[in-house]
Amino acid sequence: MDRSGKSKGFHNHKLEVYSEGSKQRNALSKEEKNEIKELEATHTQARDIRSFINRKYDAHHNMDQVYNETAKIRRERFGGLSPMRWTLIEADRLGYFIGVDFDDDRCVTRLFLCHPESIKMLSAWYFVILIDSTYKTNKYKQPLVQLIGVSPVKKNFNIGFAWVSDETKETYAWVLSQLKNVLGGRRPDAFVTDKEGGLGVSVREIFPSSAHLLCVWHMKKNIEAKMMSLGSSRESAEAFVAGHWQTLMNANTQRGFQQRWVDLQNSEWGRNLRFMNYLKGEWIPCAQRWAHCYTNRVFHIGNTSTNRVESAHSSLKKWLASSTHKIDTLFLRYHTSIEGKVTELRKDLEDSRLKVFSIFLQWC
Repeated sequence: MDRSGKSKGFHNHKLEVYSEGSKQRNALSKEEKNEIKELEATHTQARDIRSFINRKYDAHHNMDQVYNETAKIRRERFGGLSPMRWTLIEADRLGYFIGVDFDDDRCVTRLFLCHPESIKMLSAWYFVILIDSTYKTNKYKQPLVQLIGVSPVKKNFNIGFAWVSDETKETYAWVLSQLKNVLGGRRPDAFVTDKEGGLGVSVREIFPSSAHLLCVWHMKKNIEAKMMSLGSSRESAEAFVAGHWQTLMNANTQRGFQQRWVDLQNSEWGRNLRFMNYLKGEWIPCAQRWAHCYTNRVFHIGNTSTNRVESAHSSLKKWLASSTHKIDTLFLRYHTSIEGKVTELRKDLEDSRLKVFSIFLQWC
């Protein structure tokens, strides 16, 4: 560049050439491609694949190379099939129970999958079933409904999941109908859900002889949110739920429950008419589904919230590590997650048997 500021069209230093940007000089070797294929099969994240390959082979590969190679691996796996079609074929090969529903254009709108080991566990431990939906699990931004059971050692087991296009009553009825097919003639003692209208109505329609309990954790959070919307501080709302409301919940008899409800209305909180009307309209009419004096009559094995499902959501999202996967990746990572959980549950069951046997020997 001359004094006038105009460029003369040449560099004043030697031009640096970086191999990272050269497809020829920085191409993946056959060994590196095979390594990526093995790592992709174990659901290793792309950034970790790049780090491992670069460290092992003293290379400088970039993220685009890893993404392109894993995309190529997926295309080869599909063999010309769509991700959904491949998922259905693979699930069938692995012995899954498959429920699928299509729209008028033959596009899948609902998919229910149940691992073969989950079917076996459900046939033995079908007494309590917890249901909840989660989001941010797939590229399509569609809800994922998880169904969770409880084992004899009080550990969760995944019954199945439903990938659905909406959360209408009709969709929940379809999901529960698929569950009913898996159960055969077995009848769960209780379902635990949040107070989502469509789900609750469908539970009572599809399983009319099963108790339907409401998640007390969600109930408490809803009450706290309502109180804060009416002007209460967070501390005040939490104190009410932990005090007056918990006392009402814990009543052991119907008479005790009615008396505590009267006491609550006569307390300082009773002067807040908008809040009292909210409780009367939203929660008191369905007290049979959350008050201890009613739910203690149900064989729920201590499950009065859907926290176990929340835990399952968290576990699955750790496996996914992204909210932009297509259905094939969602399925494969769910499958791997279930396989690991089945192994751990079998270990817990065996440990439990050995513990009981050891205690028995001490008394002999």
